[in-house]
Amino acid sequence: MNRPLSYLIFICGLCLSCNNDRKSTPLTDTDVATAFIRDILDNNPDAAEPYLLADESNRQYFQIIREQYRKKNKTELEKYKNADIIINEISNVSDSISIVNYSNSYDRSLINKLKLVRINGKWQVDLKYTFAGN
Repeated sequence: MNRPLSYLIFICGLCLSCNNDRKSTPLTDTDVATAFIRDILDNNPDAAEPYLLADESNRQYFQIIREQYRKKNKTELEKYKNADIIINEISNVSDSISIVNYSNSYDRSLINKLKLVRINGKWQVDLKYTFAGN
């Protein structure tokens, strides 16, 4: 094998391996819910925020979540980070609204419901349902 070809193969392999670490953009309601929950459990609210339906109520509820995680100690945060997401039920209310009932393996007693709405083809988390119900 000649030298230029082996360099080209090496560079292509390097480029392909670098792309594997990138997160793919979630497209479905379940994928968005899972990504949002995972980011919250990992105490990474900045990564979770783009999935949020942008309105004032949701921003306020999201701030409550941030504050709750700020108050947790390192040991508890690590346990949440290592926890698995348990999807208990997914209810498709309509083609643009889904409710995800979930818990996590660290604290199974903590059962939450997350509403996802599809606006302009994009699934977003609506925390108003989680905090205030219907």
